[in-house]
Amino acid sequence: MIRVVLENLVKRHDEVAVVDGASLELRPGEMSFVLGPSGSGKTTMARLIAGLESLDDGEIYFDGRLVHDLPPEARRVGLVFQDDALWPHMTVAENVGYPLKIRGVPRRDRRTQVADALGMARLDTLASRRPEELSGLQRQRVALARALVLEPDLLILDDPLGRLEERVRGEFRDEVSRVLAEAETTTLVLTSEAREALAMADHLAVMDLGRIVQSGPPAEVYNRPVDSFVARFLGPINLIQGQVESTDPRGDLIVRTPLGRLVGRAEAGPLPTGSPVTVALRPEALGIGPNAAFDANRFAATVERLVFLGEVRQVHLRGPNDWPVIALALQSQSRGLREGQGLTVHVSPDNVVVLPARFARSPEPPPPDPPDPSGD
Repeated sequence: MIRVVLENLVKRHDEVAVVDGASLELRPGEMSFVLGPSGSGKTTMARLIAGLESLDDGEIYFDGRLVHDLPPEARRVGLVFQDDALWPHMTVAENVGYPLKIRGVPRRDRRTQVADALGMARLDTLASRRPEELSGLQRQRVALARALVLEPDLLILDDPLGRLEERVRGEFRDEVSRVLAEAETTTLVLTSEAREALAMADHLAVMDLGRIVQSGPPAEVYNRPVDSFVARFLGPINLIQGQVESTDPRGDLIVRTPLGRLVGRAEAGPLPTGSPVTVALRPEALGIGPNAAFDANRFAATVERLVFLGEVRQVHLRGPNDWPVIALALQSQSRGLREGQGLTVHVSPDNVVVLPARFARSPEPPPPDPPDPSGD
C-alpha cells in the first residue's frame, strides 16, 4: 500500500488547461474518489498519474518518490476503464492472464496468479467463457481481476459503474468494496455519480474545471460544502441569497434572507457586516412541525406540493416572500401533510451553511427583511 501525493498538476491541450493546478493526497489502503462532471479533468488527471500522458507542470509522488518522469510500466498502476476493453477472442482466464504474459511471467506462475485473481473476483466458474457470453457486471469483474493480477501499488477505476444498469450497480459497489478490502490496495475511483462516491469513499474530492475544489471525508464535504457548485453537485439543496447582519457571541453569523433572519456557520471564518452571501440548506436538514430545539431557526411556510419517493416524501414549500423551499420527510412523519397546509419549518444553525461572496457565485442582493413569523 502506498501514499500518493499530487502537487499542482497541470496539463494543457491546445493551450487550454485541462488539469489546472490540481493537488490531492491518496492515503495508503484507502478508497479515494474524485467526483466531477464530464470534462472536469478527472480522466486526464488519472492518465497523468499512470504515466499515459506527460505533465506540463507539477509533481507526482509515490511514497515520497518522484515518479512523473518514469514510464507507465515502472509505476505499478492498475487501470479499469468504463469500457472494460476485454479482448473478445480470449477467454476470461486468458484476459486476466494477458498482462502477466506480456511481463514474461512463466506459465506455471501465471496459472497460479490468474487462479488467485479469479477467486478474489469470484470468477472461477467463468474462466473458460468469452466476453460475449458475460453480463455487463461480469465483464467489469473480469476487468477488475485483470487490473489486480499484477498486484499494483495503485489501482485506478475510471467510472466503473457508468455502463452498468441501475439494478446491478449496488451489487457491483459491494463487490468492488469487498475485493479491494481483500487486496489492500490504494485505490482512486473517478466518477460523476455523487451517490456512488458518498456510499463508497473513504476520502472524497470534488473536481471542476481542472481543479480540486474541495476534499475531505464524504460527510464533511456533503454537509459543509465550500461553494454552491459542490453543494449542488452532491445532491438536492436550497440556496438562498442573503446578507450578513451581525455575528452572535458564539461566532455564528446572523444573515438576513428572504426567509427571515437565519443563524448559520461559515467555514471560511468571520465575514464583515453587509457581506453578500448564499445560505445552503439540505432538504433533509429541515424539520417540519412544532418540535424544534430552542436555538433552531424558524420560518412559516405553506405546503405547495407533495412528491412520493418511496421511503420519503419530497415536500415543496413556499416560505416568506413566496420563496420556494424543498424539504424531505419520512413517510411515517409526513402522512398528515396536505397541500395548502400552513406549518413551521425549523433548522439547526449547525445545518445552515453560509457561503461567502467569493464562493457564492454572484448572489443577488436579498429583498427587504420580511416580518418575523413568530410575531415578536
